[in-house]
Amino acid sequence: MCPKDVTKYKIKKILLLCPGCLGDNLLLSPSIKKVRDTFKDAEIDIVVERQVVEFAEGNPWFSHYYIFQGGKRLNRLINIIKLINKLRSERYDLIIAFKNSILPFFIKGRYRLTFFFKEFFSEKTYTHEAERHLNFLVPFFGNAMGNISLYFPVSKKDRNDLEIFLKTIGIKPVDRIVVFNPGGREKKRLSEEKFAEIGKTLIKRYDSLKIIIVGADYEEKIGEKIKELIGSDNVFNLSGKTTLKQLAALLGRASLMITNDTETLHLASAIHCPTVAIFGPTSPYRYGPIGTKNIIIHSDIPCFPCNEKRRCRKDYLCMKQISSEEVIKAAMLLLDEKEQPLLFDI
Repeated sequence: MCPKDVTKYKIKKILLLCPGCLGDNLLLSPSIKKVRDTFKDAEIDIVVERQVVEFAEGNPWFSHYYIFQGGKRLNRLINIIKLINKLRSERYDLIIAFKNSILPFFIKGRYRLTFFFKEFFSEKTYTHEAERHLNFLVPFFGNAMGNISLYFPVSKKDRNDLEIFLKTIGIKPVDRIVVFNPGGREKKRLSEEKFAEIGKTLIKRYDSLKIIIVGADYEEKIGEKIKELIGSDNVFNLSGKTTLKQLAALLGRASLMITNDTETLHLASAIHCPTVAIFGPTSPYRYGPIGTKNIIIHSDIPCFPCNEKRRCRKDYLCMKQISSEEVIKAAMLLLDEKEQPLLFDI
């Protein structure tokens, strides 16, 4: 158990259990910052899954990070036991599990903070996920102050390495970059043809504009199709060719990203990259971009927003109704640097 006035206690060593994908950890970053700011002198360790180790690696918030190993059932069990034995020896003052897990009950700690019932019963449609998790901490850490921001560490070396890489593929420092992120689950993807129409229009309108397509290695064919449909030497398909740190540095360099609802959307928010976010069967109220220079595109069908886990009886009409013209208009507003209202003041 954790006392409600935990901030008054002398906490020297904290463990954060944050299993999940990159998007999960980015959406938890305001909550992690709240813990960090509250216990400025404490040593904070974090447990993450292997695919998001770059979130913890080089992050000044953490003293150490541990990897939650996956694998087949037996190997996974062995890895979990090894991890528990390692963490038990550390003797933490406070253990915080942001996701429902039995792990904290096997690790020695003065206090444990878990959110089983709050996680189950909390509002999950119109409350942004970053705010929802931060609200779990309020009874123990007090109210959050100011606007919420996501966070991802990018070093000066990461930025310098990116500029060197861009130079090798023919992109100059004076070139404007628009990042396309056309991947994601099929039901949440704008078609390759519509992305190509958007790309053709933007290249024709803006001088020295380069389009860089990003995504996972298994999404390379999506990027290649869009590049071929645009038919321009100003398009570069880097799907599967960047590390997470390189992608973050690229978003910091870009003038705009146009993206489906994927975890890269949250990375852009953490880097403060202006974003046109395309939403179909998921709720932008819960997973939309955070910041001031973002525009959300979605259809106005009566069932919006829906529970995407249910079978769609309309064959995802919400995505099919979104036109390339809508996205182009939003992209031009941001590229022309017109002021946008704060869409998520949370």
